[in-house]
Amino acid sequence: MKGYLVIAVVIATLCLSEVRSQISRDPCKYFTCENGRCFAPNDVPRCECFTGYIYNPVLETCVLLLPDPCAGFSCGNGVCIAPNGRPICECDPGFKFDAGRIFNKCVRIPGSEV
Repeated sequence: MKGYLVIAVVIATLCLSEVRSQISRDPCKYFTCENGRCFAPNDVPRCECFTGYIYNPVLETCVLLLPDPCAGFSCGNGVCIAPNGRPICECDPGFKFDAGRIFNKCVRIPGSEV
């Protein structure tokens, strides 16, 4: 019975060695880089994403880089935030966001001291 166990351990060790050998020959073989290209400096696979994509370490792949909804959106006396992907202004004290007007920016609250 011991002979069979020794043979099984030897076979398992050889198989593991072969798997490691295959991976070291091509570290990108089992590494998915959708929307990108895998490269392996020092046998460590990494993704180089195509233009317009960024690497997401949680998903371990390249995902579409969404444009910044606040780009070109000026709030004046506040900063742009984009909950749900829609730009609005988080205004400084004494100002409020005046949506719907031509400028969509922070305006002074009447009677406030700034």
